[in-house]
Amino acid sequence: MKKINLFAVIILLMATLSPFVSFAQSFDESGALYCSQKRMHKAVRTLAGRSPNTPKHTFDILKYTMHIGLMDNFTDPYPHSYSAGLIVRFRVDTALNSIMLNAVNSSLQIDGVAMAGTSFTHENDTLEIMLDKTYQPGDTVEISIDYQHMDVEDHAFYAGKDYVFTDCEPQRARFWFPCWDAPSDKAALELWAAVPADVLLGSNGTLVDSVFSGDTLTYHWRSDHPIATYLMVMVAKKDYKLDIYNWTRPSDSVQIPFRYYYSTNNTGAVKAMADTAMHVCDWFSAGYGEYPFTKNGFAAAGPEFPWGGMEDQTLTLICKGCWFESLIVHEFAHQWFGDLISPGTWADLWLNEGFATWSEAFWYESYGGYIKYKGSIDHDAGYYLEHNPGWPIYNPEWAVRTPAMDTMFNGAITYAKAACILHQFRYIVGDSLFFSAIYNYATDTVNFKHKNTTTKDFIDKMSEETGQDMNWYFDPWLTQPNHPVYRNFYGFQKLSDNLWKVKFTATQVQENAPFFPMKLNIYLVFDDLSDTTLYFLNLKNDEDFSWEFNKEPRFLEFDATDQIVLKKAELILSNEEKPENRKIPTLIIAPNPARNTATLNFYLPKPANISIQLTDITGQKIRTILETHKDQGINTLKIRTTDMKTGIYLVILETPENRIVKKMVIRN
Repeated sequence: MKKINLFAVIILLMATLSPFVSFAQSFDESGALYCSQKRMHKAVRTLAGRSPNTPKHTFDILKYTMHIGLMDNFTDPYPHSYSAGLIVRFRVDTALNSIMLNAVNSSLQIDGVAMAGTSFTHENDTLEIMLDKTYQPGDTVEISIDYQHMDVEDHAFYAGKDYVFTDCEPQRARFWFPCWDAPSDKAALELWAAVPADVLLGSNGTLVDSVFSGDTLTYHWRSDHPIATYLMVMVAKKDYKLDIYNWTRPSDSVQIPFRYYYSTNNTGAVKAMADTAMHVCDWFSAGYGEYPFTKNGFAAAGPEFPWGGMEDQTLTLICKGCWFESLIVHEFAHQWFGDLISPGTWADLWLNEGFATWSEAFWYESYGGYIKYKGSIDHDAGYYLEHNPGWPIYNPEWAVRTPAMDTMFNGAITYAKAACILHQFRYIVGDSLFFSAIYNYATDTVNFKHKNTTTKDFIDKMSEETGQDMNWYFDPWLTQPNHPVYRNFYGFQKLSDNLWKVKFTATQVQENAPFFPMKLNIYLVFDDLSDTTLYFLNLKNDEDFSWEFNKEPRFLEFDATDQIVLKKAELILSNEEKPENRKIPTLIIAPNPARNTATLNFYLPKPANISIQLTDITGQKIRTILETHKDQGINTLKIRTTDMKTGIYLVILETPENRIVKKMVIRN
């Protein structure tokens, strides 16, 4: 698809989807926060000293084939034990005569190995299998493993009253089957699972068949698309209700089943979300490339899954009753960012969660336009600024040693700040380049689609697509903690009767981080009330800029539309011309967007009766803010906005000679 056509499709879909959806939520109600809270509050065993990259990787897993018996897990006392058989097919990368897999000793008992395996040891959570000969690079080998999951609670395999499910992120697949448990080694999966006849069971990929034999129902699921082990899933329940909706794939009109597993009392909410999901799939398919799998689905998990969702490939787990828009949208976006393109290491997790969080805002844009999108991004930025723990988004050490859950899945950093990094990238390169770059990234079958990515890979791809080296932006903003604090200076200088100079100095004063390069912008208003916005790169601290104009500048505002959302800023007039020398009134609203309170700074060139009114966007009066006589000079007025709904308002300042109208955005 050509770049210009892609953008046209997105704009067209904005108009066509609007009747079907509701308005955006705050970050406090967002799918991102629910997702973050679920992971941060998960009680999991830490594997000290181990990481996705140990033991040394000398092979590439091609496929896992599992046979699992779950007949006893749905009967009191609901044991966590089961017996299973596993075939692992792998390709040799370095000559080897043994293979090592992750298999946690306290959860898994290995009973035997066969085929190319001759003997084994199982120590320190590692299963080492001796092979029948030395295999050479390029050889394909199969080994079979008979094993048992013991009756232990390990926060990976769950069994309780009438339900079973697995939950693997980040490194817990190794608790319920032997595997190479690293996000970089994706593999096909084929699963046969035997359950009681009254149980519904879902898994990754396509349902090949489900066969009754007496009181046993055996499900056969298969995914030919490779899956990262942390995205492999089983979920089953006795009282599940199953609804199936079909999404029509635009390229060939194939019907893609969307399967919803839920409790009967959630029927209405599920129907509403199923309808919304169809439109979400249309929107994301236009923006990120056509939905890439043979199925999609959502399943409400058991009570040990109390928060958010888990984006298992083609079958997302969500908390019971959590059928709400932002969570569904967030997890749906992961089918592209996390599942289709998986992280190379856990240091690259921000690409999963940042894109999924940004995608919530992108979805709101589909029906609420840029204002709704920006409102969601502003909330993400506000959440980060309020809860920032002070570490960077990208830490290369995470590729070697997986950090604690409440660090890796921190909502302010991995979710909110990462989404804002993507928004600022959109601002820097513009919509046309941004959307085409993201589309081409997600549809790149050579390097990314159904494969992995690292942060470097992503930056290189964005540089290639935009035609400019984007390391200048991504490197410091991802690897440095915190954010810029601007204390900028400006001045107006008259050079002659028809020539004026605007001077601007960009200064960062934060003490908890180095310098952040950025594309800056200033908004200028001239004596004739015309205006302009200037954009320029700021690549060093205390950098001076100047421009000349043939008309007199009267007002300057830094980043007037707040595109640089990860910042704090103040602006200082620094030349001989003082505010009281201005000839017309001025009005500045800060912060804008505002939460809870806003400050009105206004200047009167001479004493006057003044009125300040608040209206809605149509001009309908809401209330009078101020109506009095004021002397010449600068005035400050703080107003509370807690009783105002999120939206756009107008602040109108009137004197006998002048009328100023300013937009004020409220994000309560």
